[in-house]
Amino acid sequence: MRRFLIQFSVFLVPVVSFVLLLCFMADGHVDAFYVRMATPTQKSLILGTSRAAQGLQPRVFKEELNQEIFNFAFTVSHSPFGKVYYEAIQKKHLREEEGLFVIAVDPWSLVSWCEDPNAVEDFRENILCLHRTRNVTAHPNWHYLYDNFSGKLKDLVPYLNRDGMYLHPDGWLEIDIPMDSASVALRTKKKLTVYRNENLPKVKFSTLRLSYLEKTIEYLKPFGPVYLVRLPVCREFTVMEEELMPDFDLKIKAAITASNGYLNLSEQGDDYQYTDGNHLHKDSGMRVSKLIAQWIKAQPQQP
Repeated sequence: MRRFLIQFSVFLVPVVSFVLLLCFMADGHVDAFYVRMATPTQKSLILGTSRAAQGLQPRVFKEELNQEIFNFAFTVSHSPFGKVYYEAIQKKHLREEEGLFVIAVDPWSLVSWCEDPNAVEDFRENILCLHRTRNVTAHPNWHYLYDNFSGKLKDLVPYLNRDGMYLHPDGWLEIDIPMDSASVALRTKKKLTVYRNENLPKVKFSTLRLSYLEKTIEYLKPFGPVYLVRLPVCREFTVMEEELMPDFDLKIKAAITASNGYLNLSEQGDDYQYTDGNHLHKDSGMRVSKLIAQWIKAQPQQP
């Protein structure tokens, strides 16, 4: 028995050491979320869904505002406004220093898919990684990798897993896919079909989600200015969102009042390029990020 254990250990130790090494090497090629879960607390944050995750580039904000800011936006499934996202933001936020906060808002971030739109126990983010991962600052984040990583071990090796997606150390999700007109048109058509036929009929406005948007602003305000932005999308998406929530700005009026400013870019959709009609292409994302940063710079400083 002892001999067996020794032989087994000789085999097991190198394997475990190799897996541990891979976990330490894990970077932005692993998946669309890991880096945000494996970086320290941050004094300044970009918040929202995948529109912000792909569209808002911290590097541009730093160039314009001379201030580091971390992109802690996920997806419409993972990070709509609610208890799960609110608590994750608190865990990620560095309270000791004054910062800057940019919150991307849109109708989809304030709706629920469940029968009762305010039944927090039925919210679909409850079964996803932001809820399941207690620590969002550990490196390596063993718990996240164990509970959420569904790829192969080789995908933990930097640069081997190249699938057109890279999550930068500052939290920006870069998407590199074909942008010829036919590819873009096909992706846009598919995305619009899913949203119109599968999502639009099922979602309902949630006053609870709205209250968590307001709570998020209230929590962040003592630590620095909070700005709300509504990012542009293609014209067809804008039309659909008008159907979903024609009084969107009115619904978030209290949140706008509580913030340090609101920039609505929804009417400028034709000025930019999108990967699928819903997400800004990285070149347009750079332009939008610069526009927002310059708008923030122009806002009156409040005591």
